[in-house]
Amino acid sequence: MGGVGIALRSNSFLNLTNPAALTEIDSLKFTIEAGVMGAYKKYTQSGIGNNSTVGNLNNLAVGFRILPRWYGALSISPISSVGYAITLDQQVEGTNGGIISSYFEGDGGLSRINLSNAFLIGKNLSLGANLSYITGTITQTETQGSATREETSRKTACYADLGMQYKYNLNKNNAFILGATYGFKQQLSQKNELSVSSTSDDTTIDKSEHSVKQYMPQFIGIGLSYNTPKWSFSGDYKWIQWNKMESSQSIVSYANQNLLKLGLAYTLGNPYRTPIKLMLGAGTSNSYVVIKKNEPQNYYISTGAAFTLKNKNIFSFGAKYSDQTKVNTGMPREQSLSFYLNISFSERAYRGKLQ
Repeated sequence: MGGVGIALRSNSFLNLTNPAALTEIDSLKFTIEAGVMGAYKKYTQSGIGNNSTVGNLNNLAVGFRILPRWYGALSISPISSVGYAITLDQQVEGTNGGIISSYFEGDGGLSRINLSNAFLIGKNLSLGANLSYITGTITQTETQGSATREETSRKTACYADLGMQYKYNLNKNNAFILGATYGFKQQLSQKNELSVSSTSDDTTIDKSEHSVKQYMPQFIGIGLSYNTPKWSFSGDYKWIQWNKMESSQSIVSYANQNLLKLGLAYTLGNPYRTPIKLMLGAGTSNSYVVIKKNEPQNYYISTGAAFTLKNKNIFSFGAKYSDQTKVNTGMPREQSLSFYLNISFSERAYRGKLQ
């Protein structure tokens, strides 16, 4: 459904985008989810293109009721990734049309180990919190001629974000859900290393490097959904404060990001037996990475389907196409086609009976 989640809740899947949604899961079962993704990415700059193929664990989680009105989940998932390859041609001052080419490359990312808690307040209000440990390594490389500069940064942080959902029942089957999320800004602890090498004389210099301040950004999100037994409509807006990040490269800066996501789902068959859910989604945002003052606009469209099996387990798959607009001449443009597979299954929890 286009990545929406702030105002979604279900007893058949775990929604950790808004931890308050956990109060909807089946109180008599453990819900377990696992997902993988793969993507084909194409980079184009000044008429020259290259491509890459990536794959990763998308999510691994287990959710359950701890006590009446108290629910929890444990999960691990990637939260960010770095993947770019940029070639810039610059004129050398004092020469007659001399050109020097610089090649910039980055890869790596951050993952989150997450403990989620949610509490049901009354019949309609749910509050939740994600407590997370962030860890990962990012490598950035710059090459000019025979010289190569490589920066490796290992990052860690403890992080928390909050969620709220309020369910307003129009009748037995139809309901509006209002959701909100908030994440705190948290500085990342970093261990940075610098390696400079030259192929012309086979020399290499390695040393520790002073780190610029980087943060897990503050964010605010709101969402609204309308749900019936057959239809589900949902929309999210999210503001992310990236401008507190500092860049180690002079041509790269960071801008605050505004994201808008829309999702639609329709259920085929009996929604209470073995339904098939068809999903569509779309989203748009400004790029938070600004290169030479160029700030592209990102957009994507997605589709997918979820199949409920006879044992009530759910198998789902989806595809997403992403692209960019407002890319200045000579700047890199990224396009991608991503595929997702996910399975959600439940095991009945044992609850002893008091005599």
